[in-house]
Amino acid sequence: MSKKNAIAKEIHALEEEIRLLEIKRSRSQASLIEALISRGTPDETDMQFFRTFTADIEIKREQLQKLTKQLEGLV
Repeated sequence: MSKKNAIAKEIHALEEEIRLLEIKRSRSQASLIEALISRGTPDETDMQFFRTFTADIEIKREQLQKLTKQLEGLV
C-alpha cells in the first residue's frame, strides 16, 4: 500500500510540474504568436524558451506515463 501512495505522490508532483511548465511555455508561445500575427521576426530568446519548456514537458509526460502504468500494475 505504501508503494501505491509513493507512486501516487510522484504522479501528483509531476502533474503539478507539467502544469507550471505549461504556464511558462504559454508566455513564450504568446510572444511567438504575436510576432507571427504582426508579421515580425520572433525573438530568438522566446523561441529557445518555447523549445526548452516543450522538451521538459515531453520528458515529464513520459515519466508520468511510466508511473501511471506502474500504479495500474499494482492495482
